[in-house]
Amino acid sequence: MAQETAEQPKIQVNLLNSCHPAQADVEEMTRALAEVKARPAFAADFEISRGRSTLNEAEARASGVTTATSGGVRSEWVRLRREFAEKSALESVQYSLSEQQGEASEALAVRLRQGKVQEGDVLQVLLTDSVSGSAAQLAKVDTPPDRIRIERFGKSSIVLARCVGMDQAAYEPVFRSAAEIFEQYRTAMAVKKTAPAELERLTGAKESKAAAGNH
Repeated sequence: MAQETAEQPKIQVNLLNSCHPAQADVEEMTRALAEVKARPAFAADFEISRGRSTLNEAEARASGVTTATSGGVRSEWVRLRREFAEKSALESVQYSLSEQQGEASEALAVRLRQGKVQEGDVLQVLLTDSVSGSAAQLAKVDTPPDRIRIERFGKSSIVLARCVGMDQAAYEPVFRSAAEIFEQYRTAMAVKKTAPAELERLTGAKESKAAAGNH
């Protein structure tokens, strides 16, 4: 009697077209951006942190750094976090600024407050951008995000990214809305004042350590 072949588990692969997402995804992304576009109503709680980390090759690639060496990549970063008022539809927002090997990047992550979560509910809106240069320079300007990511419960994320050499005119309203949100939160979180000051503390700590080593 032949043995019955065990049924193989089904594997589902979701491919994200971040250059040209489907129209339905664009509409959902537009609605999600509208939810976080209201004037931020922060609670008193906040957090500021800074640090210096060494990224291994895999972590460097995940951060968009393609010139990782065997000794790792040194990254300096600053993070600002604020909580929203209890009655707000938003829960928290975190701004991150980092620099590694001449590349600077920033990210804004806005988490929505969750009650009873249902499939497809938006959990987080993530806006990111990166440039060649220093984090101190990036912190002083309103660089528009080049990547928008909407994270959903029980469903794949929706992503829209700037793609060189492609016609993305249809998505300009979405990119413009994301840029306005990023600029709004930079102002509300005093990024241009706070982030450079925290970066100077990192630089001062590095110079103090170097001076101590010379004695």
